[in-house]
Amino acid sequence: MKITAKKKIVALLVIVVIPSITIGVFLLPPKYEPNSFPDGKKFAFTICDDTDGSTVKNVKPVYDYLYELGLLTTKTVWVLPTNEPEILASQGRTLSDSVYTEFILNLQEKGFEIASHGSRGGSSQRLEILESFEKFKNIIGHYPKIHINHFMNIDDLYWGADKLDLLPLKILYNLFQEDKKFYGHIPGSEYFWGDIAQKHISYVVNFSFHEINITKVNPFIPYHNPEKPYVNFWFHTSYGSDVDEFNRLLCTENLDRLEKEGGVCIVYTHFASGFCSDGVLNETTKERLKDLASRDGWFVPASEILDYLKQNHQGGHELSLRQKVYIELRWVFERIL
Repeated sequence: MKITAKKKIVALLVIVVIPSITIGVFLLPPKYEPNSFPDGKKFAFTICDDTDGSTVKNVKPVYDYLYELGLLTTKTVWVLPTNEPEILASQGRTLSDSVYTEFILNLQEKGFEIASHGSRGGSSQRLEILESFEKFKNIIGHYPKIHINHFMNIDDLYWGADKLDLLPLKILYNLFQEDKKFYGHIPGSEYFWGDIAQKHISYVVNFSFHEINITKVNPFIPYHNPEKPYVNFWFHTSYGSDVDEFNRLLCTENLDRLEKEGGVCIVYTHFASGFCSDGVLNETTKERLKDLASRDGWFVPASEILDYLKQNHQGGHELSLRQKVYIELRWVFERIL
């Protein structure tokens, strides 16, 4: 989206309106202390792979290599076929495809976590969402523990500007993004399913940062936000959306720092976005993952890490105003700059 001079001026004015928030203590990062992990591991690492464009052919080589290295991660799935076939990001195989379902069940047997990316690539109404949840349970054996909103689905939970609590930042966000409403959390809407999420889903992603150690951004993940009651706990991810972003994130310098800091990395990515060509995994990705696996890390799916942080560290509570302001400001500025 092109950012015009007028929008930049308005953005600056919005920031000026909230100087008491954007200065001083609110801009300071939270105090950081290294985490501890099971069996004395030095850091925790996993991946949330969104299913956009996913097929057996274009993601199986990645998962084969992850399993070979002992890196267990989380993969989202769709249940129903897309109703937006013209949109590239909404294409991909689903649990309605028997061959793909067999592949997903095999991943689960190996120890990978299967999570939700919504009912389908495209918006779904409440009855379809209820149907998809039951199909997920019947196929996978349980309801999803983790959910990640998909792109621009109208049924997304607390998406768009509704990801934010601070009104000035909502205004700023809408200056740079498409001003679109999302209804998954709005009772009475035909797209409402917040009560289903509250009942069955433990963790939902909100913000993704250009930072390999997400506990440096927020040591309190997962956390609850009473202003968004239909999500039990929120968590953040490290941004590695496609093969190039992923490879940059997992550079040697970043992995050295993650290990030294005793940090947590949950990478958000799309393995269908350039990781494999003609069934062959990207060589740089292989090198990065091999380096990662050679280190003394705790390599388990995302919900296992989040459960541990909630039970043994500072997660599981509400954020203070200062914590919330820092996180939202940092995310909005990363999106704009």
